[in-house]
Amino acid sequence: MTTSQIHLLSSLSVVDIDGADAAAILHNLTTNNVKSLDVGQGCESFVTDVRGKTLGHFHVFRRENGFRLIGAPGVAEKRPSETFAAHADRYTIREDAVVTIREDEFVGFLFSSLPSAPHEDPLTWWEGSIGDIAGDTYRVRWFNDASWMVLIARSELDAAMASINEGLTTPLGDEASFHHARTAAGYPWYGIDIDDSNLPQEINRDEYAISFTKGCYLGQETVARLDALGQVQKKRVRLSIEGTLPEPGTTLQSDGKTVVRLTSVTKVDDRHGLAIGFARRTHFDPGATATYEGCVATVIE
Repeated sequence: MTTSQIHLLSSLSVVDIDGADAAAILHNLTTNNVKSLDVGQGCESFVTDVRGKTLGHFHVFRRENGFRLIGAPGVAEKRPSETFAAHADRYTIREDAVVTIREDEFVGFLFSSLPSAPHEDPLTWWEGSIGDIAGDTYRVRWFNDASWMVLIARSELDAAMASINEGLTTPLGDEASFHHARTAAGYPWYGIDIDDSNLPQEINRDEYAISFTKGCYLGQETVARLDALGQVQKKRVRLSIEGTLPEPGTTLQSDGKTVVRLTSVTKVDDRHGLAIGFARRTHFDPGATATYEGCVATVIE
C-alpha cells in the first residue's frame, strides 16, 4: 500500500459537553483527570460505566466553555457519541451541562507528522486552517505523538480538498489507508478492536488514558481493584506476522490452546504483516509466538 501522509476521515465521533458543570460531569464518567486540563490542552481517556466497562475511547480537549471529545465513530447500532450522550444525560440531574453530538458537521484531515506546533504538550488543540479554510487543529496519538488532525466544516470539504491537492506529493489517504497506518502503529479503534465488553486495563493504554490518582468516577472501583491485583486475563498486544495473513477475528494457537484473537490486520509485504489483537496472560510478553494455518505471529509489544 502506498504510504499516505494525509488521510481524509469523513466518519468520526465529535461530541461537545458545555456548561458550568461540564468538568464535574465529564470527570465522573472518564478514567483520566480531565479536570486538570487547561483550555487548549487534551488527554486520552476511556468513558466507563458503573461496572468499569468501556463505553468509549476518546481524545478529550478542554475548550473555553467545556470539552470536545473526538474518537472512533463505532458502528451504526452502537455509536460512541450517542452512547456518551445518553450516559451523560443519565447522570446529569440539575447540573449545567449540555451534550451536543457534532460529527455530522465536520470532516477531518489527519496528518502523519507535525513539524511544529504552538504548544509542547503531547495533546493540544489550537485554531488552524487548511489554506483559507478555517478549522481547529488537534494533536492526536492515532499514529504517534506527532500526528495531528484539522477538523473543518463538512460544507467546506470541496474547497479544502482543492487546497490540499495543490501541495500533495503522495496520494491523499482515505479510511482504508488510515486503518493501515493506525494498525501498523498499534492504536486500537473503538468498534473494531475494542468495545463495551472490555475493561480499560485490557486495552493496554494505562499510561495515556488512566489516572490512578484522580479520585472517584463511575467504574473506578473495578479499575482500582485491577490495578491493585495487577491482573487482567487478556490484554491488547501488537504483533508481527510472517506467512499468509489471517483475517481479523482469527484465533491463534500455542500448544493446542487459543491464546490470541486478532482484531486488525494489515499487510506490509507479500509475506509479512502487522496486527492488533488480544492475548491471554501466557502471551503478554514481547517474543511470545502463536500460529494459524500458514502463519506465525510474534508479540512486539
